[in-house]
Amino acid sequence: MNKISKVLGVPAVLAVAILSACSDSSDNFAGTVTDTGNTIALAREVSGTVALSDGRFASGATVRMAAIVEEGDTVQEPQFVETVTDSKGQFAFDSALADTFQLAVIDTGRQEISYLPKTTAGSEKIEKINLEKAAVFTGVLYYEESSELPVSVGSHFKVLMPGTPFSKSVFVADSFFMLIPAGTWEFTFCPGDPQIIAKLQETGVEDSLIFRSWKMNSAVKSGDTLVAGPFIWSPYVKADSLIKEKQREDEKGRISGRVYCKSGKECQGVEVQLITDLYGFGFVQGDETGFVAQTVTDSMGYWNLPVPEEVPFDSFRVEFRRLNKDSTVSEAGLSRYVKASEVMKVKDTLNIGKTTLARPSGLLSGVTLVIDKRDTNQSNNCGANSVVIGIKGTAHFIRGLTCNMLEMEELPHGTQDIVLYSGDTKVISMLQEAETDLDDYVTITHVQLPEDESLDQQWMTYTPPTVPNSSK
Repeated sequence: MNKISKVLGVPAVLAVAILSACSDSSDNFAGTVTDTGNTIALAREVSGTVALSDGRFASGATVRMAAIVEEGDTVQEPQFVETVTDSKGQFAFDSALADTFQLAVIDTGRQEISYLPKTTAGSEKIEKINLEKAAVFTGVLYYEESSELPVSVGSHFKVLMPGTPFSKSVFVADSFFMLIPAGTWEFTFCPGDPQIIAKLQETGVEDSLIFRSWKMNSAVKSGDTLVAGPFIWSPYVKADSLIKEKQREDEKGRISGRVYCKSGKECQGVEVQLITDLYGFGFVQGDETGFVAQTVTDSMGYWNLPVPEEVPFDSFRVEFRRLNKDSTVSEAGLSRYVKASEVMKVKDTLNIGKTTLARPSGLLSGVTLVIDKRDTNQSNNCGANSVVIGIKGTAHFIRGLTCNMLEMEELPHGTQDIVLYSGDTKVISMLQEAETDLDDYVTITHVQLPEDESLDQQWMTYTPPTVPNSSK
């Protein structure tokens, strides 16, 4: 039985007929690096100097010289040779691949790039190459398994820009990012092992099903980040029909983001929960609620979830937590509030930004019962009045009695809103059915929760609300 590991909404991916494998040509060629004091004087040598956008020498940058692909040629990844710049930004190849060739420079650490699609070999050095901020293409690729496949494809795939020397190895269900030049580009997804590709072709699998292509709708600028996908590679179903089916299942698209650990590094394995019930009305079942992970971040800190079907309070939030081996929370965090209007018309993926985790906080607070003397129906008995206290936009809500101390742990630190309202679910239901304003029965207190410490909050006051039609 065929299945997809996750239900996804994907952008349009078009099948294209391609005659060559997505193999890495750089495995078979090598360039030569020059360094201070060393000179290379071979015939038709290709050399030059690379500078960063700030004018400094670009040391350790990758330089690729690739063959020119003629228009209409189906070759996906052209033959190329590769070297790196030395401490003075200099590079050299023993000889040119042809009279005219492509030249690409990629500085991964500084995320800068240069692409010369047509360069002519000559006796003189190439004029200094000035890098600029690269655009970043990021997404995630999923593989649709099939028992009908004659060979196991595995989890290694490749994404490349056809006809150029830009490519990236990717792994199934793991996010990838690829530095690309500014412009409008097409990308091809295929198995990363050329032997697997050859085996698929030998057994009659069409090239249009082996090599999948996706084209950007509009140009990306220098320094921009393009978040697209998720993409699905399927060897036996036409891409367009598969994608249309998935789009119907998830018409509102998806949301994504990236999580960093307190150390500043990408955080893998962080649990993610989308919070639409900002005030916790649906959470209060029993004495407390728990965090329910809907997904986890991948090796690069990326996460991806469907857009919520309903946003009852016109905005939602995403909560994160990183666990120790004993399942205690080591780091926690919250996204910004995302307005419903932002996701209302999303058909692809909305990136809601980055979140940096921190050590969790805690809260210790008491609730004092204050009775309205003008309402004789209200009780002045602490034990008869339960309350709910929680942190707005999180999964942290507990229920207790007035006149008692209430404690919460493993909370996201920083500026937060404590919400307080009746713990009687029947009372809350009647107030909501009567469309009572939230301000009339929910109290909000702004606090600053300290990192890795608990806040001892002064006692808050609670006055039982007047319930509509309470005499019935």
